[in-house]
Amino acid sequence: MENSGSYRFADHIYAGQASGRLGLGTLVDKALLSLPACRSFRNRYVHSRDRILEYVRTVRRDEYRILSAPCGLPRDLLEAALDLRKADPLLFGRIRFYGLDIDPAALAEARSMTSGHGFANFEFICADAFDSNAYPPSLDMVTSSGFAEFLEDRDLIRFYTACFAVLRKGGMLVSSATVRNRLSDYMLTNLAELLTHYRDEAALTQIFSRTPFGAIEMRRDAVGYQVLIAANK
Repeated sequence: MENSGSYRFADHIYAGQASGRLGLGTLVDKALLSLPACRSFRNRYVHSRDRILEYVRTVRRDEYRILSAPCGLPRDLLEAALDLRKADPLLFGRIRFYGLDIDPAALAEARSMTSGHGFANFEFICADAFDSNAYPPSLDMVTSSGFAEFLEDRDLIRFYTACFAVLRKGGMLVSSATVRNRLSDYMLTNLAELLTHYRDEAALTQIFSRTPFGAIEMRRDAVGYQVLIAANK
């Protein structure tokens, strides 16, 4: 698990809550979280959360099955569930959320995160994200933010193809990619100690041309450092 623990770094940015020792540490963390690179990083989970909400409110299903893979701490699923439980309990009751990750520590924290809100419709699976046999069948959505950055092209093609295989007709893959910029590269390399694969729209178009997906939407986030993706089956 080369990147084990990176899910905490990601969720710290997603949550946007500064922390640190004494007042100075908190001030430094607050300054870092306000940087454009962090704001752009945060936009990818917001994109995923909002796509979930849009899908379940506009696509008619008797039941919805939504997976995050690899899930880390699935803040996109959690916040979508919180919104739906409050706004539309009947719709919320027809949704099953799944998180899949190879890291048992991440799954333990994810279980604690969701059970702390009293959710009983979350299920977590310890498995390799490349193993489509481990995925729940007939999924409506697969979300995956921050995974593409760890993968070589051939492995990303393999992963997206596995996602396509488990989606039902009309299902959607929601993903993202990071565009190279100096500040993001510094943060990911020096603060998170991650080696990152950067991709722009042209590179992603080439990736998706080698998968079964046909209808692909791509757009930049408001900051411009993330490519936000929705691919339909």
